[in-house]
Amino acid sequence: QTGKGNSWLGVTNSGGACLARQTAMALSTLGPSWTDGVRVQERKLQEYMFQKNHMLQLQGAAEALKHTLEACPTTTASDGLVHLGDSLMLRNACTGGLLQADIESKVEVEDASRAHAVAGAALSTGLMLNACARNVYTLSRVSDTDEFASDGYLYYGQVIRLVASPLLAERPTYLFSIAGGAGSSCRMCLYPRATSGSQWRVIRAQPPPKGEPCNEERVRLGAPIRLESVATSQALGSDETLQMTSYGNEFRVFGSAEPFVGSVGAVAEAAQCVWAFVDSQWAEEVIAAARKASGAEYVPGEEDIAHPDAEKYLAGLYIPKGWGSDPGALLQSSQTRAVHELAVLDGQQGAAGRRVLARIFPLIRRAGMHVARGLRRMCVQADTQTAGVLPLRTFAGILSWCAIRLQDTELFALLDILAPEQDPNAECIDYRRFFALMGPPLGHVRGIVVRDAYAKLRDDAAGNLVEVLDIQRKWDPSCHPEVQCGKMAAVDARDEFLRQWDISHPDALVSYEEFL
Repeated sequence: QTGKGNSWLGVTNSGGACLARQTAMALSTLGPSWTDGVRVQERKLQEYMFQKNHMLQLQGAAEALKHTLEACPTTTASDGLVHLGDSLMLRNACTGGLLQADIESKVEVEDASRAHAVAGAALSTGLMLNACARNVYTLSRVSDTDEFASDGYLYYGQVIRLVASPLLAERPTYLFSIAGGAGSSCRMCLYPRATSGSQWRVIRAQPPPKGEPCNEERVRLGAPIRLESVATSQALGSDETLQMTSYGNEFRVFGSAEPFVGSVGAVAEAAQCVWAFVDSQWAEEVIAAARKASGAEYVPGEEDIAHPDAEKYLAGLYIPKGWGSDPGALLQSSQTRAVHELAVLDGQQGAAGRRVLARIFPLIRRAGMHVARGLRRMCVQADTQTAGVLPLRTFAGILSWCAIRLQDTELFALLDILAPEQDPNAECIDYRRFFALMGPPLGHVRGIVVRDAYAKLRDDAAGNLVEVLDIQRKWDPSCHPEVQCGKMAAVDARDEFLRQWDISHPDALVSYEEFL
């Protein structure tokens, strides 16, 4: 809890250079973090729990949001060009995924023409390749009197609207750019009003390919384009940052204020903001190429005859090798793919132990912070050799204190990931690794703040030795969120904060390990 302005321990945003020098000097003797030895298992456990939550989300969406996953065929154009009125999908060059809507995730849009904010629907990109109501958009011309020909083709520089499938909502919804502060990135969503934020200019993202006339101004299917909002001048973008949606883990969508440089290298540099209109035939060709490239044990049928250039669609699209089943089923169904990926994780070494931890960690967290700290204190007291390990049965008995019972198979499964490194064959549990894995990952920015705070404490403490009294003097209870909203008295917040510290040092010294 850093409080207002990150100043609860005297660390403010001013004097950053001086603080950085003090931090570097103070942290030079801190030694390695107590979590350094568990990073691999921590990553694998997080991956397993993330994928498990993803599968649960998909199972719920398959029933509650099944109308948004219904097949929605796209327009088929024999000339390979994009026409106004076509229903197509948008593929991002960075993620390889299709632009998708999440009608259950609401985005507040401040509309000057309305007294109250109106909710829009969030956007993301994902690798599900079947055309459905979530990812099919109809191109609509903004003005019939613009400077472009009225021959039905889409031209570079033309302003259009992208209308989502009518299966998503009763009213038409449009791809929309929400205005942000000057120079800042803005958010993108679907919005049920055709205001200026729903107008997009189609810009060529690279020079025309070899063999195509230089004066060709009509947009072709699969051609790299950039969509810039007329209202905010920001480009529609997506990157590989994952976010949890109503359909599971998908890639985020955002607005980019980075200026566009129309050069050959610009596509590689700004792939996040490069898109292409694609149709159902493209998806079928990608699936056919995936079947060919994956080496899966699958007998191809007549529907697997791919376009001669279908392999080019695999560029930038993540297709794991050795699926052992029909890749088409995995590319067309997010739920099938999630079940498969979870099965792959279950087959890895230590998976049985990660399943046990995935069951008991939520139970301990729900019991509250003091239960977790009580468990840790009991482990420390039972560790008479101060070696950081406990016999397997002793550890199981301590867990029973908070009503967690483990079967013998579960206990021995924990040895795969919690056995002490110095003696992996001993039936002992490294309880320090157990609590390190249970703690949520510390983000980069938050980690820097914590290290800066401890460096500040060391700098002000006598002999650079931090005591509980030093923390008590520096901590400001007004930073507690419940104190700020009036639900807790400052004295109660102080008592709660100080009860966190289970100090084993006889002089009440707080090490960086314990502070972290």
